[in-house]
Amino acid sequence: WNSMALRRDGSIACLGGNGHKQAPPDGVEGNFVAIAVGRFHSLALRRDGSIACWGNDDEGEAPSDGVPGDFVAIAAGTFHSLALRRDGSIVCWGENNFGQAPVEATQVAELNATPFTTEVP
Repeated sequence: WNSMALRRDGSIACLGGNGHKQAPPDGVEGNFVAIAVGRFHSLALRRDGSIACWGNDDEGEAPSDGVPGDFVAIAAGTFHSLALRRDGSIVCWGENNFGQAPVEATQVAELNATPFTTEVP
């Protein structure tokens, strides 16, 4: 099992297990603004909005070429990954056995964000 930490300079420190190359012991150099860790894969959001991926990719959860795009947030599940585009749409990839990462356009459209306000008592 592993953990990651985002450094102030945009690089990533990695700790713990690296059996699937999900946590390189020397860390990851780059200009990152966010990180996410799945079971055996890791994601990092670059300042330019693209996503870097590494680790296990048996289910398509961490493509070695990364994911190009204009993203503002990322999340990693057990064997799937998600990203929020600047326009509010959501992109999902990886294992989808239980509908956790819908890839059909109609399913993804159902996930699109709609602005709302929540009041907390």
